[in-house]
Amino acid sequence: MNTLPTCVASYSFHGLLGEGACDVFRYLDLLRFRYHVRYADIWTGFLPTLEDGFLSKVKTWLDRNELTLANLCVDGPHVWVDDPDGREAHRKQMLDMLRAAEKLGAKTVRIDFGGKDGHTMPEEAFEYIVKTYREYAGICGSCGMKIGPENHWGWDRVPEYLAKVKEAVDSPYYGHLYHLRNFYDEPEKGEELCISYAMHTHIHADSMPYAKDVIRRLKNAGYAGVYSVEHHSGQLEPERVDWQLATVRGLIAELDKEGYEETARPSFFDGVYGKRG
Repeated sequence: MNTLPTCVASYSFHGLLGEGACDVFRYLDLLRFRYHVRYADIWTGFLPTLEDGFLSKVKTWLDRNELTLANLCVDGPHVWVDDPDGREAHRKQMLDMLRAAEKLGAKTVRIDFGGKDGHTMPEEAFEYIVKTYREYAGICGSCGMKIGPENHWGWDRVPEYLAKVKEAVDSPYYGHLYHLRNFYDEPEKGEELCISYAMHTHIHADSMPYAKDVIRRLKNAGYAGVYSVEHHSGQLEPERVDWQLATVRGLIAELDKEGYEETARPSFFDGVYGKRG
């Protein structure tokens, strides 16, 4: 049995969602009865409404399946929008998301910086992002949650900005959702930084060749969150998630056997997939 907790992000089934073949309730059943995990990672695309009645039903489904919501992954509202009215609208939407996260018992919430061009954060945007995250972190702290960005688009993918905002927010309730090695530049610097204050992870299929040592480093850095598989192909999702989750569990099993003290050895999977002919 793995010593580290795993889960599957609901975005892994975005193709089925688009076809009308999966909703949040089927997703939660898949977690319990197909993938046998104890944590959920809900992308807000699976929450068509934030009405109390619907959220209560989702919370009942979580509890019935003995699942804890490790992360609420927020798409839609993000912190910075160039237009002031747009910024205020996103802020109000995000406050609604935080109330939903509290109702669902989320441990972490992901909300992005914004920024269409990853290398042009103006001072006005920086100051607003810091002020807004301080507000959100205060709310999350009172609810037992953490909040932070994910390095998957915009300014979130620039290690310089991640470090600058983290230092300025300076809150124990501010963290980072680490999407393995996804930076515009300085990937080693970005990885070291994100591992140091990770609150949640997304382990994508392309990361399998190097995920083992990242998992080891997260464990040694004191990361206490969940190792969440996120699949992106939009095709054959249940079967491909079977493979991806099993691989992550296999990597953790190897680390459990080898120990976490030294650089991870090449995995069994490296040898299998590296063969030709």
